[in-house]
Amino acid sequence: MPTPDLLSLQLFQRAVELRSLSRAAELCHLSLSAASRRIAALEHHFQTPLLQRVHSGVLPTPAGEALVRHAQTLMRDVDLMHGDLSDYARGTVGRVRLYANTSALSQDLPERLAQWTRLHPDIKVDVQEVRSGRIVDAVREGAADLGLVTSAPVPDLRFEPYGHDRLCVVVPQRHAIKARAVRFEHLLAHEFVGLDNSAALTQAMKHAAEAAGQFLRLRIQVQSFEGVCRLVAAGQGIAVMPEGAVAAFRHTMKLRFIRLTDDWADRPMHVCVKHGVIQAPARRLLHFLTGVADA
Repeated sequence: MPTPDLLSLQLFQRAVELRSLSRAAELCHLSLSAASRRIAALEHHFQTPLLQRVHSGVLPTPAGEALVRHAQTLMRDVDLMHGDLSDYARGTVGRVRLYANTSALSQDLPERLAQWTRLHPDIKVDVQEVRSGRIVDAVREGAADLGLVTSAPVPDLRFEPYGHDRLCVVVPQRHAIKARAVRFEHLLAHEFVGLDNSAALTQAMKHAAEAAGQFLRLRIQVQSFEGVCRLVAAGQGIAVMPEGAVAAFRHTMKLRFIRLTDDWADRPMHVCVKHGVIQAPARRLLHFLTGVADA
């Protein structure tokens, strides 16, 4: 039995979204009778009803709801395919999927990628901002070619040095802590503002508190460095943040940075990649980011 064609799946998806087969047919440049035949062919192929007719139009059956989810995924992949190939048609000769954590994107990575683009206009870099733990999984699974992380190296992937991510304590300018440098365990009487639990930084803070035999009083958790800094400025707690990533907020939000003296506060950043041979565009970007001359 032949596989359903893309036009029929697109027609079905639009019919469900619009709750109208006639409007979906119009968008797909089909007559209503031709659209009805295509839906009937889909139902014959899957041996189950997919749409139910109601006075206001059409609604998906349970099987139809399952099919539309798969159709949406397939159509997204088709759009990505067209995008990839159109890049080649315009002269692009390579593409690299780079996943980077928030800290890297908040510091010098955008400028370095701008330099890369000037040097290699024929290689496109798709960048996604993702938590470090998920980046490692994405590289392992092949969803990303390169990953820029602060998480600890794992044996099944290759980790190359990228730089350092120095953590500091962020407090309002008039906060009671006056020291220029402090150990993390001496801060645990205070309430903290931090990132969500999936962030490597949040996990590091929890582990450090446990090692000190104390509990991390994490009062508020948000999704961004800027959100953390705004809450600190509003007196909702103190925070541990990468100094380079939040430096832009220091003066505008009237914050003060205190050096954190713990060893784990100096976090090495790495570019991770699969072991073995990698495609030339990804290899060239890896070497560019890590300062290695490309062969």
